[in-house]
Amino acid sequence: MNITLIKATNRKNSSTYNGAKYLISRLDNVGEVFEFTLPDDMPHICGGCYACLNGKEEKCGGFEYLKPINDAIAKSSLIIFCAPVWCFHAPGQIKSFLDHYGYRWLVHRPNFDMANKQAVIITTAGGGGMKSAVKDIKDSMDYWGVARTHTVTQSVWGTFWNDMPEKFKKTFLKKLDKTASKVMKHAKNLKPSFKVKRLYAMFKFLHLSGKMWKIDNEYWKENCKIVRDILF
Repeated sequence: MNITLIKATNRKNSSTYNGAKYLISRLDNVGEVFEFTLPDDMPHICGGCYACLNGKEEKCGGFEYLKPINDAIAKSSLIIFCAPVWCFHAPGQIKSFLDHYGYRWLVHRPNFDMANKQAVIITTAGGGGMKSAVKDIKDSMDYWGVARTHTVTQSVWGTFWNDMPEKFKKTFLKKLDKTASKVMKHAKNLKPSFKVKRLYAMFKFLHLSGKMWKIDNEYWKENCKIVRDILF
């Protein structure tokens, strides 16, 4: 199992990063782990130029930055996001990163290989905001068509990994253990969740009925066999 790890901070004592490392240690048959730090590895901010939506992804100012990340995701069966809560939401650099994949949502031209992948979102907070931070990322995972997305949230009262109260760390590790077990269980026979399967079915109907953008409708028609395999 290759893994792509996307983190919002380069702090080595980050609770989300250390949580991700622990999660990975609990998985079986781990191969390569590709790590990317935002915004260092993807500093470009989407300017709404519509290049990607119009099928000209290479014209995006962030195209070259995204290439190694896209290559890593293509090789991986698991994507992990380390996303501490910043101001009640996911960090801006993660939102900026995800903005570049709007054209890969099911409403446009998804990478159908996402149906063969899982994702884990690890979110910690000094207080509240974990629900909204997770939603910022999970919406993208569902609409990318990722088969299963798991979430791990933990309040840490603003402490770092080494300073985390033992009570918090014990609870956090228990959640990570449970998530690792779920990831391995689904990996044996991965099927999209009910919600994701419904999204595939809905957008298949809309695209094949010619109700969306022409470029997107044609893309879905060209890949209708792949979509049928995902659904059935």
